[in-house]
Amino acid sequence: MFIQILAVVHNASTLLFGIYCSAFFLGVKSNKKNILTLFLIFCIQGGLYLSIFLPFGTSVAQQAYPLIVHLPLILFLSLHYKYPLISSSISVFSAYLCCQLSNWIGLLILDVTGIDWCYYSARILTTLGTFIFLYRYVFCSTRAIFAKDTRELSIIGFLPFVYYIFDYAVTKFSSLLYSGNKAVVEFMGFAFCIAYLIFLMIYFREYENKQELKHYNDLSKIQLQSMQKEINQVKISSQKLAILRHDMRHHLNIILTQLQNDHPEKAEEYIREISSAYDDTVIARYSGNEMLNSVISIYHSRFTDKGFLLKCNISTGKELPCSDLALCTILSNALENSMHALEQMDISSKWVKLTVSQKKNHLLLQVENPVEKIPEFADGIPVSNRDGHGIGVKSVIYYVDQLNGQCQFSVSDHCFILKIIV
Repeated sequence: MFIQILAVVHNASTLLFGIYCSAFFLGVKSNKKNILTLFLIFCIQGGLYLSIFLPFGTSVAQQAYPLIVHLPLILFLSLHYKYPLISSSISVFSAYLCCQLSNWIGLLILDVTGIDWCYYSARILTTLGTFIFLYRYVFCSTRAIFAKDTRELSIIGFLPFVYYIFDYAVTKFSSLLYSGNKAVVEFMGFAFCIAYLIFLMIYFREYENKQELKHYNDLSKIQLQSMQKEINQVKISSQKLAILRHDMRHHLNIILTQLQNDHPEKAEEYIREISSAYDDTVIARYSGNEMLNSVISIYHSRFTDKGFLLKCNISTGKELPCSDLALCTILSNALENSMHALEQMDISSKWVKLTVSQKKNHLLLQVENPVEKIPEFADGIPVSNRDGHGIGVKSVIYYVDQLNGQCQFSVSDHCFILKIIV
């Protein structure tokens, strides 16, 4: 009698476990209303199970279990809680898979002790412990998993579904698992292998997507920083120009006074000083394209402020064969990288040679600068282990690819060379 009571408690706890796990896997909230609703489902399905178990026995009841428990539960979760059918199905299969932990523990205890009540007690305690663990650490995160699209859900549910079919085929509807057939015994190993390989493919695809998103975020930050620097430079130039224009009358009076006092050399020196101040506000004309002129002028000023020499050989028309924004972003990153490289070097002559030439529908851009230490290359691309470095190179490569162009990084006679054709 005692063993029969334990068997009933075990069956009831397993059914409760499956119902509540299936719901909580999906993200059904564990409030009073839902708990009572799911308990009502338990009572209905428990009644159906007894109506088959009492007249026909355990074997028939187990074979009918999918029709009286699993299928109705899937439909209930889909219709009542409005979850997609595939999500509800996978949650039920996953709950069924979790039941196998108590099954294995129970069989282990039975094999060790040979006592039935120990088997049922172990299964009941393991079911309770598993549910507590899942409730505290797993259910809170599975809602996002079961909300994914159909393709990803198919991958996630592959293994629980295969195990569900396998278990019923070889243990409930037949005894193939215990027949000693090697193919049957090894099938789950095969299924696990397939599931693992599929998981690896999906995982690395998702990893690459995340890396690409991170890369785009880095590029966005670079663009914002570059724009901010250029805006600040324009503001500084505009402020200087406004001040000089405002003070021009005073400058002219001072020059006139120096000339009237027979000090022409002082007047010349003062004129040169004013001219030098105006140089910082002038955008030099390197080509017919104003945007290109602006970028080169900005970096020419930055190089000059740092004591570096920027040699320019520019021959382009007013209209470039590619987007002005893309080209200027490439050029800005290339010159920024060269400037940072020169800052790290301890040499007397620090220079960068910039060549931009246009031939019909193609544009050649070449940036050269000296290097002390030959950089490391990976697949023809310079790499840096320093935190925050290497993003400029990625940006250049990204925009060149967007323009269907080609870029080449090389070192010749301690001179780093970047060649770009778009």
